[in-house]
Amino acid sequence: MNLQNIPAIYPNDQQPQSAPQPAANPAPAQQHAAQTAAAVQPSAPASASASQVPAPAAHRPMRQAGRQLRSTTQLHSVVEACQTVRIACVDEEGLFIVPMSFGYDWADPEEIDADEPRLALWVHSAAAGRKAEAFDREPRVAIEMDVQDGLITGTYACAYSYAYRSIMGTGTIHRIQGTDAKRYGLTRIMQHLAPEASAGFTDQALARTNIYCIDIDHFTGKQRA
Repeated sequence: MNLQNIPAIYPNDQQPQSAPQPAANPAPAQQHAAQTAAAVQPSAPASASASQVPAPAAHRPMRQAGRQLRSTTQLHSVVEACQTVRIACVDEEGLFIVPMSFGYDWADPEEIDADEPRLALWVHSAAAGRKAEAFDREPRVAIEMDVQDGLITGTYACAYSYAYRSIMGTGTIHRIQGTDAKRYGLTRIMQHLAPEASAGFTDQALARTNIYCIDIDHFTGKQRA
């Protein structure tokens, strides 16, 4: 799926100038994705302009550069292996972190004519509650996910460690409107968590469920082997 064509990620007034046009005769799967993307609309409260958290002017380099995952294949494999994303957000009570199941859309750099891959995460929640209110109040969020690869032993206590692969990033969360778009988001979650399971959703279930798309504008991967 071409992430640049999802209005939830790029609202109408923020469309990139170089967004690629769809092929003249797209494959059925691509055509369905394009039709679904066209139906996605961001909620009014959850927009980039509403954010009170400024975007950083620059990102500092990773201190232990040798542990950074740089290849698209490595980064994608971490996202695919994870079942839970931890989302850091803020409300009137302060900062908090909520773990959530997720689905995702991924675009390799060559697909979107970019220097880095593009990642969008899909999550869902009840229509009421702390995290739903926080997502609407402040759409800028941070995310973390990790794969535990096992204990690293040593000959003395401080030589012990733990092997892992992780993704950390920041982005903007958008509450999705429209039955077709919400169904697409829930389907992406099911396809990631349980690809063999049925992914049918009634209109009634969709109406009482909040679906969110997190546009990850910056992320890095790290590995401790």
